[in-house]
Formats: sequence, C-alpha cells, structure tokens
Amino acid sequence: MLEAKVWREAATQVFFALGLGFGGVIAFSSYNKRDNNCHFDAVLVSFINFFTSVLATLVVFAVLVFKANIINEKCITQNSEKIIRLLEVGNLSQDIIPHHINFSRITAEDYNLVYDIIQKVKEEEFSSLGLKSCQIGDELDKAVQGTGLAFIAFTEAMTHFPASPFWSVMFFLMLVNLGLGSMFGTIEGITTPIVDTFKVRKEILTVICCLLAFSIGLIFVQRSGNYFVTMFDDYSATLPLLIIVILENIAVSLVYGIDKFMEDLKDMLGFSPNRYYYYMWKYVSPLVLLSLLAASIIQMGFSPPGYNAWIEDKLLF
Repeated sequence: MLEAKVWREAATQVFFALGLGFGGVIAFSSYNKRDNNCHFDAVLVSFINFFTSVLATLVVFAVLVFKANIINEKCITQNSEKIIRLLEVGNLSQDIIPHHINFSRITAEDYNLVYDIIQKVKEEEFSSLGLKSCQIGDELDKAVQGTGLAFIAFTEAMTHFPASPFWSVMFFLMLVNLGLGSMFGTIEGITTPIVDTFKVRKEILTVICCLLAFSIGLIFVQRSGNYFVTMFDDYSATLPLLIIVILENIAVSLVYGIDKFMEDLKDMLGFSPNRYYYYMWKYVSPLVLLSLLAASIIQMGFSPPGYNAWIEDKLLF
C-alpha cells in the first residue's frame, strides 16, 4: 500500500474499467444529443463498474481459494502416504502418532498436528524425510497475476469444477467478448476524430486500423510474446495512460477553463452540477494524479526497468 506502483496500477485499472484516457468515451459521447443527461450516465456507469469490480473480486478470490484448497488436499494426501510408508519401514515410530489420527480420512488440522510432532521428534533428520507443511496460505501466496491468472490459474481451477468443459467454454467466450468490447471503444476513439477532421470514409479507416492493430498484436503470440505483453503492460499502458489523463484533466480545468466547462454542463443538463465536481476537477484530481506520476517516476528511477527471464531452468534478472 505504500508503494507508488500499487496506486499507479490501481489508477490504471480504473482507467481501463471506465475507458478513460483512450478516447472511446469522448468518441461515443459525441453522438449524444445536446440535452442528454451525461451526469446521470456518468454516475450510473461508475456505480455499475464499482459493483462489477466487487463481483469480479469475489469470483477471482473464490476461484483462487478453491484451487488452493484442491492443491492443498492433494498435498496432504501425498504426504500422508509418505508418513504411512515411513511408519511401515520403521523410520517413524507409531507411538508418536496420536491415536485419533486416521490417515485414510485425515483433515488439514490433523495433518498439521502430525507434521509438527514429526518435525519436533525428528528435528535433525526431518529435511531428509521429504515432508511438506501443506499450508493453504502457501498455495495462495503462489497465486499468479496478469495473463497467468486467466490462462493458468483459472483454467487449472476449472478442471476441478463439475461440468468443467462447459465452464471452460463459457470462460473463454467471456474473454473473447471482453476483448471485442474493449476494441470497439478503442477503435472508435481512433477513428472518430480522424473521420471528423479529415472526412475520410469510416469503413476504410476502420479496416486499416484493425489490420494495423492485428499486425502489431502478432508479436504477442510469438514464443517471446509474454515478454512483450509484460513490457507493454508495464511501460506502454500504465504510465503513458496516466500522463494522458493528467493532460486531459489540465486541458479541461485550466486551458479551457473549469468555469466555462461548468456553464456548458449547466446549459446541456438544465441544472448546475454540484460544486463537488468543480473542486475535484480543478484541484483534487490534478494534484492527486500529478503526485502519483511524480512518485511513479521517482520509484522507477530507484528501480531500473527489467523483466524476469527463464534461461536453462534458472531465473535470471
């Protein structure tokens, strides 16, 4: 919570979720009628995004905990079998095992009890026994992020679901629709200002933009594609997006003038927006965003850019 990167990524998530900084929202809003209640639309979209984010968070954590629990149960089963073999060959004494322990139906609490007992009794040679602690917290700490969350953690968890093929198909259909929905707004943010400025045919321009985006996207499906995804995500989609939003905020509140902008809103809405927006747009938002940008740049200066690479089964930096 004290790292600037955490807050920058949180801000970026808000930008992505609401489509801020991409031009899509501005492009779509340009098709609205002059007297459209954009205030209601903005509040409604913000609340929908908030509740959707909360729902997505619950789903993600539920799936990750489910996956960790499955792996933990498998770990307990495998290590219980190891303990049984150690008891059979005489490496462990049956006397140290509590009488209520049933290895055929052992619980996580019972296994942890047995594990602690063996660790104390066989302190010197414990490492040679090859037993694992099987803590569900350790599995949760291994949870992946980014693309790995969707393509590794979720897919692995869904293999344990009832009717797993159905959920797998639904999950990847959701990803396809999510990508298409995002691209609609992104392409619209590119094509609308060009069409309005240069009066070119929108169909041709859209095809050109899609082909160009497709060509650029090919680098992400190469064997080294994950490196490019990481670099784009860290350096092309976060910091630049933050700078764009700051410039947009400054352009409206300072260059165009917040007072004039508020008058325009009053003319379109038929009522004066709350003064809360005035102070947020003019003072709070620019200061917070600029502080976040400065902190991010300072942090990047202390920690030079880099990425993890796997070479000959060794993790190099």
